[in-house]
Amino acid sequence: MVRRSWRTELKSATTAKDVLGLVARFQAEWPADETARLPRGTWPSRIATRADLLSHASVLGGLHAHFEGPAAALPGLQEMLLFFTHAAVRIAQLGDGAEPEGTAGGVSSGASISGKSAP
Repeated sequence: MVRRSWRTELKSATTAKDVLGLVARFQAEWPADETARLPRGTWPSRIATRADLLSHASVLGGLHAHFEGPAAALPGLQEMLLFFTHAAVRIAQLGDGAEPEGTAGGVSSGASISGKSAP
């Protein structure tokens, strides 16, 4: 079940704290019976920081890419993936995380995701 469109609210967020508050509100809308149907690892244990959000968005991408569970579990996983991807993009755009200058999500601005230096 799609609760509502969160894209507009995420686009309107002006701080990382705003984004994290929207994440908490999104999670609060999920009833227990729906979270119980999600594949293991889909529901985050804690999203309190920018790093938590970015990490969980990545986890969800991996779960989706390797999904082999029952078809009934896929829509919930996809809804979580879509929301967390949009939230991660927004928090990255805002760039007001606690990482040292020159990093984004723990990756140095001079390195690529593969860990090799960028030209």
